[in-house]
This record gives sequence, C-alpha cells and structure tokens, in this order.
Amino acid sequence: EVKTEEGNEDDEEKKKQQRSNPRKARLIIRNLSFKARENSIRETFSKCGELAEINILKKPDGKMVGCAFVQYKNVNNAAKAIKELNAKPFLGRPIAVDWAVPKEVFRGDKKDQTE
Repeated sequence: EVKTEEGNEDDEEKKKQQRSNPRKARLIIRNLSFKARENSIRETFSKCGELAEINILKKPDGKMVGCAFVQYKNVNNAAKAIKELNAKPFLGRPIAVDWAVPKEVFRGDKKDQTE
C-alpha cells in the first residue's frame, strides 16, 4: 500500500478530532433521585456551562436507575460542574458527579480487579 500526501493529512485530521473529543466533556451523575427529570438536571447543570446532551438511564421497564450522563460542549465546563456539584444535594440527595469513561474501559477495569 502506497501512502500519499493526502493520506497523511487525513491521519492528521483524525488525530485532531481525537484530541478535541467531545466525549471527554461527558459526566456521570450517580445517586440521582428518581424524581429527577431532564429539565431539573438541565436547570442545575447548565449553570456550569452549555449542555450538549442529557441521558437519564432507565431499566427496560422504564423505571429509573438513579444515574444519568450529562454531556457538556466544553471540557472546562464539565470540570467546573464536578467541582461545584459533586457531593452537593440535588432534589434532596447528595449526588456523585464524575468523569464518564467509555463502556469498554469501565468493563476492562472491573475485569482487572477480579483477577
């Protein structure tokens, strides 16, 4: 396989996209009240910056799990949210706010601990 100049530029572009990966600004919220709704989460978390997405986790039967993912448009805003909202009361419960890790990494960590 012959690499052309164009191919190298594509590689550079991919690296740039990886560096500015929007998933890095993704947080997980745990110990979330079952009363939490997207609008109440948005109201609280948007104080730290612009949100791209909120995903409240639910069981197949529609019941809440007590966790949600919040995606910020900016990593600095996500860091600010962790600093300002972690362990603070939200709808009467102290919430745990932390960086979300990809599912593969999370599962990999679990496996390493059992070996």
